[in-house]
Amino acid sequence: MDIHDNLRQSLTAKFDLMRQRSVAVVRQLADADMTWSPNAESTSIANLALHIRETVRHRVETVLLGAEAARDRDREFDSGLVLSQAEVISALTESFDILARLARTLPDGDFLRQPLLDRPPTFSALSREATVLDILLQMLAHLSEHVGQIFYIAKARLGSRYVTTTIPKRPAPSA
Repeated sequence: MDIHDNLRQSLTAKFDLMRQRSVAVVRQLADADMTWSPNAESTSIANLALHIRETVRHRVETVLLGAEAARDRDREFDSGLVLSQAEVISALTESFDILARLARTLPDGDFLRQPLLDRPPTFSALSREATVLDILLQMLAHLSEHVGQIFYIAKARLGSRYVTTTIPKRPAPSA
């Protein structure tokens, strides 16, 4: 296996796992939990799901594929945003499926392509010299943070009813 195949398999597996785990956690919650946040300065699961979706749309469709930018970032963090559980699951599934498909089908020569070099500078977490691989790795890191926030909110809402998506804690030893 060459490095390109290894990168494709690794990135695809990571994005697939993020989709599986985030959807499994959201399925444990009710519609009302999608809009809950601990305070006015915090985001809800609905905000996080929309932010994930719009980040993927911007980075993949606009940056990598050259589509016209049409992002309303303020809406992503609007405290009045309402999405149902089904809409959150759809946004997460679509987002991680797009990333996994991109990683799985990326031609060898595109890993080091620099899609931002010929574009005017814009506000972005990406440098103009970023390669497609840099962008995919940045997406993996950035979206992992938001998936972790979703898990944290779910644990806060569900308490002892929360079912982990990884290895469960060992039971406490008997006294």
